[in-house]
Amino acid sequence: MSPGLERRTGSGPGWARCFAALAVLVAGCSAGRCGSGASGTGPLSPSERRAMPGVISFLSERAGQKDVWLVTPTGDERQLTRGPEDEYPGPASPNGRALLVISSTELQGQSFQQLRLVPLDGGPEVPLHLPRTRSRNASWSPDGAWLVAESDAKGFSDVVRLSPRAGMPELPLTQVAQGCFEPAVSPSGAEVAFACSSEEGDPEIYVAHADGTSPRRITTFYREDRTPQWSPDGQWLSFVSNREQRERVYRVRADGSELRALSGEAFAGDEREAAWSPDGQRLVYVSRLPEGKSRIWVVPAAGGAPQALTDGTHRDDMPAWSPDGKYLVFVSERDAEVDLYLMRADGTGQTRLTTAKGADWLPRWFVQR
Repeated sequence: MSPGLERRTGSGPGWARCFAALAVLVAGCSAGRCGSGASGTGPLSPSERRAMPGVISFLSERAGQKDVWLVTPTGDERQLTRGPEDEYPGPASPNGRALLVISSTELQGQSFQQLRLVPLDGGPEVPLHLPRTRSRNASWSPDGAWLVAESDAKGFSDVVRLSPRAGMPELPLTQVAQGCFEPAVSPSGAEVAFACSSEEGDPEIYVAHADGTSPRRITTFYREDRTPQWSPDGQWLSFVSNREQRERVYRVRADGSELRALSGEAFAGDEREAAWSPDGQRLVYVSRLPEGKSRIWVVPAAGGAPQALTDGTHRDDMPAWSPDGKYLVFVSERDAEVDLYLMRADGTGQTRLTTAKGADWLPRWFVQR
């Protein structure tokens, strides 16, 4: 399931999955460099925040339901959606002028979802299809002319290609009875990566042409490989696997070669939520720790020891890079509220960004062009 469709409160599975108790390692955190502590060298100055590019979309429960909001790095907020359905932020269009939103509503005990395109200039929302029980994990083509998503329009779960306009036909890219999930369009737009149940019945990573033809299997293992993400140069894929009987983030070339765990020997709890830096040189990821805590790390894409950016005494997760790669926004409940925080890419200057009552989470940072 997409993290954007998991409940994110103190008692929901987005915050309180059951994880095995694992020893907490601090490799890569030498000389006291763990983001210089939970509060960094704190807080970022107003002038530094004004110089940060772009805007951050996020999900907020401050109104008693899930709505999409926008916030600038200086803290200026604007509510983008107002229900009555629960609405989750998807990725912004490549030009940053519209946001994909997943609308979710309950009818007779069943959840129905709909992808909608919401212009940021206040124009009307554009529904991309009729409500259905599965429509999520969207990914844009680089030119914004099309996108892919999970869909159950013609099967349990297929990857489909859609146009960002109402009433347009969909092109199924996969047709596998056991399901395909979590598509990601390559930076060139020529290929799509996705997780798909293999002939052996376990999820593996596949890559196909943008029209769904010539699929090739990238991973081969008897456990689960999922959530593929392209590097900015299109040469690598990151993904999460439990092949070591624990969740770890791996990196592999798009032809299936040179597979390895990103954190090397420095495993520090179940890993997930990996994100490539805009220059492709680093990845940030989250390790889940005992007692419901989590910690944010950054690691060189070429290999090396991970550096802990937060100290593991809180739930810190869902990191997203600034468009220039100099900062991260993340989610924390260190002040007894679930809020967004900013920090420099080295973990310093950790600063609370949202302060309203009610959980704020699922941030995405983008710029308008």
